[in-house]
Amino acid sequence: MSIFDKLFAESPFRALSDHARKVHECVELVRPIVQALFDGDYEKILKLQDLMSKTEYEADIIKTNIRNKLSAGLMLPVKKDDLSRYLAYQDDVADAAEDFAVVVSLRKTQIHPDVRDELQAFTEQVIQVSEKMLEMAETLVLVAQSGFAGQHAEAVIKGTERLGEEEWKADKLQRRFARHCYKIEDQLDPVTLMFYDKFCRTLSDIANKAENTGKFLHMLIVHR
Repeated sequence: MSIFDKLFAESPFRALSDHARKVHECVELVRPIVQALFDGDYEKILKLQDLMSKTEYEADIIKTNIRNKLSAGLMLPVKKDDLSRYLAYQDDVADAAEDFAVVVSLRKTQIHPDVRDELQAFTEQVIQVSEKMLEMAETLVLVAQSGFAGQHAEAVIKGTERLGEEEWKADKLQRRFARHCYKIEDQLDPVTLMFYDKFCRTLSDIANKAENTGKFLHMLIVHR
């Protein structure tokens, strides 16, 4: 065991990485939910929404354990309040994914064939943003070992910049999907159009929350 491991045996950084993986599991469930929406398989949507809820709850358990560690008088290279805020930002991503699953499960909404490609591309890009967030979280243990400085810290800073780029791509695909929806609004009933808008907003929120997580981590490293 290294000196670092002895000093920080109960360090929350590995658990933060575990939490990020569980959060990303929530986000990845968006993919089969959207596919079930395309297939009109509303029974499967309800099952996936239930799985989403369970997975988000598992993320909450990890979050609670981390907060317990943060209150245990540990020696840490950054302020505990800052780590707690980072954890909250990260957890918001799982909450946003669950919100999307709930919205999809509320109504048997059919997706017009003309907008399926845009929604699929938008969905995949949102998941890509979450993957970038996960990459940063998994590097966090090495960043902590180096005292939040050095090459690992620089790698995470560059990662946050790439995450911002991926979120920008998600924004572009969101607008493309929204524009196409309104282009065919005469073929849609008002409630369906309203739900398309809800799908758009809740999906976008996942990417936005992931970017916020990256921005805070960037600040944490640069201004510590």
